[in-house]
Amino acid sequence: MKRRTLIAGVGLAVLPVRAWTNSGWREIELNRTHLRFWHENRRLHAQFGAPTDGWLAVGFNNEQVLEGTRFVIGAMKNGSFHAEKHIVVGPGHPTVQSLGYEATVTGVTGEVTATHSTMAFSLPHVFPDTSSPSLSPGKTTHLMLACSQDANFSHHSAWRRHLDITL
Repeated sequence: MKRRTLIAGVGLAVLPVRAWTNSGWREIELNRTHLRFWHENRRLHAQFGAPTDGWLAVGFNNEQVLEGTRFVIGAMKNGSFHAEKHIVVGPGHPTVQSLGYEATVTGVTGEVTATHSTMAFSLPHVFPDTSSPSLSPGKTTHLMLACSQDANFSHHSAWRRHLDITL
């Protein structure tokens, strides 16, 4: 397993990011969160965990901005884990279906304890709408990781970071 340190610029702060590569999957650790991802059958598979019992979100964008980020957001609701795919537009983030796009997220699972949540999901390498970022192996994308202390998807993030990664 190879280990390397990346630097992620977030506003004025510079945060250390630890990344590991191991036979087909990569893992990024940042501020007590972890993202593990791998490619299989023309899909990106991911697992994201954070120290919260609220919602989790993982997003991708072609540009280093929040606007236009397509993301999966999930939380425990009524005893089962629920996730949706959203797009940041202006001050809001509607579901992709409400904008006429296909959801394309599959394999959603999640676990929540009083102190930690984990979400797993799968997205296609290429989304049906052409303005979406490519999630193909070797492509560089702007990654958003976020979490909240609340399970309500309209609640603001308590923690959010952005960094460029190569998939």
